[in-house]
Amino acid sequence: MMGGNGTAEALRLAELVAARICHDLASPILVISSAADLARIEAERGAPQSGEAVPMLIEGGDMVSGRVKVLRVLFGPPQAPLGAEDLAALARGHVGGGRAEIDTSALAPGTVFSPAAARAVLAALVLAGEALPRGGTIRLHGGAEDLAISITGASAAWPASLTAVVGGGSPVETALAGGSRALMGPILMLHAREAGLAPQLLMGPGVPLLRLARSTA
Repeated sequence: MMGGNGTAEALRLAELVAARICHDLASPILVISSAADLARIEAERGAPQSGEAVPMLIEGGDMVSGRVKVLRVLFGPPQAPLGAEDLAALARGHVGGGRAEIDTSALAPGTVFSPAAARAVLAALVLAGEALPRGGTIRLHGGAEDLAISITGASAAWPASLTAVVGGGSPVETALAGGSRALMGPILMLHAREAGLAPQLLMGPGVPLLRLARSTA
């Protein structure tokens, strides 16, 4: 049974996950809310239903739908294997504020990730988006058993939460110290362990590669 400190940590981690979900959904929900306000104004003015509000509602609805799918994979139980292209399609438009491109051309054809590994890879893609605050390109190399992710773009740098957990820091302690904005590094590490993968940052010229390889431990 979890002791007092462990219970407090579990509760705090749940709070961080909830805060992260609310943060990620806030922007598209604001679009929908603004569109609803605009629709009321248009109706009061007798404007046609094909005014500005309808396209905004459609855009906001699509954004919410896409982000909920990402969040379901990240924070829900493992569901099913996912192909690399499926994961990339899921993440496109929802990582890096929509400013990051995802390139899967260097992946082994037909790469498919187990349900547990898919969560780790999606977390890595979200982290890669966070590592590109001004946009850029996320490239996937290798295959399901040994995947590498490279990032290129202005101001590209892996988040401190990732370097902390890859360096041996406790995922839970790192998350609790960094708050909801620093959650994805610890979440990646927890998902990777569950999938039997070992995250590494491979040093070299430019920004290090993030590697997710089958653990031999």
